[in-house]
Amino acid sequence: MKKNVMALSIAAMIGGLGFAGVASADVVVGTDAGPQTATTYAGKIIAKPTAAALAVTAGGVGHALVVPYFNAQNGNMTVLHITNTDQTNGKVAKVRFRSASNSDDLLDFQVFLSPGDVWTAAVTADANGLAQITTADNTCTVPALTTQSFNNSTSRLPGYLTEAQRTALTREGYVEVFNVADITALKAFDTNGALNAAGPNRSPLYTATKHVSGVAPCSVAGSTARSTLNAAAIADYTTEAQVAAAGLDSPTGGLMGDWYIINVPQTTVFSGAATAIAANTAGGVNGVANFRHFAQLGNALVTLNANGADGVTADPLFRALNVFDATGAAVAAATLPMLNYDAPDLSTPFFGAANSANTLAQATSLLSALAVKSVTNQYALDASITAKTDWVFSMPARRYNVAANYAAVTGTSGATGPTSSNAKYRLFTDLNASATQAGEWFYPAVNGAVYATGGGTYKAGGNTTVDTNGNICVYADGQKFFDREETSATAGPVFSPGTASSVAFCGEVSVLAFSDTGNSVLGASVARSTITSGIYTNGWGVIDTTNAAQGLPLLGNSFIKLTNPQAGVGVSGTYGISWPHRYTK
Repeated sequence: MKKNVMALSIAAMIGGLGFAGVASADVVVGTDAGPQTATTYAGKIIAKPTAAALAVTAGGVGHALVVPYFNAQNGNMTVLHITNTDQTNGKVAKVRFRSASNSDDLLDFQVFLSPGDVWTAAVTADANGLAQITTADNTCTVPALTTQSFNNSTSRLPGYLTEAQRTALTREGYVEVFNVADITALKAFDTNGALNAAGPNRSPLYTATKHVSGVAPCSVAGSTARSTLNAAAIADYTTEAQVAAAGLDSPTGGLMGDWYIINVPQTTVFSGAATAIAANTAGGVNGVANFRHFAQLGNALVTLNANGADGVTADPLFRALNVFDATGAAVAAATLPMLNYDAPDLSTPFFGAANSANTLAQATSLLSALAVKSVTNQYALDASITAKTDWVFSMPARRYNVAANYAAVTGTSGATGPTSSNAKYRLFTDLNASATQAGEWFYPAVNGAVYATGGGTYKAGGNTTVDTNGNICVYADGQKFFDREETSATAGPVFSPGTASSVAFCGEVSVLAFSDTGNSVLGASVARSTITSGIYTNGWGVIDTTNAAQGLPLLGNSFIKLTNPQAGVGVSGTYGISWPHRYTK
């Protein structure tokens, strides 16, 4: 089942609820300074945003989460845990799975977490090799999920590939989770702000999602609670009054995430925590963000802000403003139509009005928060314990500066294919129109010459290319590897494919395998390179990602697999270690 089938099921649901017409949606900026209580409530007003900047939180709790890698290759299963640490308010969370290749949307839906709730799900490969999500959790989602295959249609993945090749692109990627709204625990009020004494003690949505004896009422198919949930998920909220009347409020964060990759036949497990991004106040503490709920529908997004989709996203494929190709030529119209379920994303303003300038500022804030100037970790290749190592590099914010335009490809090779010579294949969002490339993390080289675009002049020698698989690549400035006795090689390692002398981050999530041309640790295939020579048996390494003083927005881990040769028959002897990368800013 693919996303178009999900869209049909949602359309049927809409018809059953009596909804019709074209949806209009936008970010709603609250104005109430609060605090609201059970007896004092403005009724038509939601909480005023207090956030001023985005930051990666050391404590792992925030307004947005990024699971840097999921993998359903070679018998792997990825399990997700999303926790609402807020014990008072519920959370509406948008969950989106993106491909490792070029961050294309594979599957997205909404999760309605009650106070203190945890939602869990597993990603595996189905019988046809397509990634699928499975959950038996009582927490309610829209659409309702039990098992759902990912999207491999040509609407978002490359149409020039075969279906089998597109299917492979679904089995690796990363996950975004956003707190788009709070489900308020306040008592129900009417639209005039008066306590509705004749009504329920809580809003219908809060009651529908709050677990009773371990079961959320909305999980019962055909129930009134389920209808309430469906209506909330596909509604357009354009005013504070509409938001408040639905029992919703501005998001305050509180999301925590964990993941693990397990391979049962190989008795190996890797685990880690999701990276949390918080919308903080100017004082650096957790703040209130904008209400950013959009209808979970597959029809065209119609926004109320003057900039249209440009006021909602910095994604260059959805924008018509501040977008240029690899020659510096301006792109006059959006490459892809933005649909309702495409919003929000990580560049949709967490604070400030929904307009083009704020989406660009938000993307800049996000890229700055994630940017690092070096990446350090360990590796192990000891043959006596069959040690293997993969390093994963995830760039979840790259999409808001450069994206792959598959519509530019009319063939699979040569100038019309997904190559660096195809000027229309890489589209760039001009984030700040500065006088140099400063503020742009990814930029093209144009025949070795300086070029101008969007009011800014960018230097020659850009940092992006395209590999033979159509993945957009950016290169490290260098790397240095050591053994465990402080020795460093005088000759650098060689990376395949090809004979590159620097680490290439090809794809939105790339995997670097150490001296293993086979399945390696993770069985990665979407965006993989291999160190073929010039590495020690065990040690550590540091990769220089200075990138003209900008850094690169990188997350990831070292995955090490070991085997105990002394393990007897019937005894598990395979072990997995996952260490997060260490960084300098």
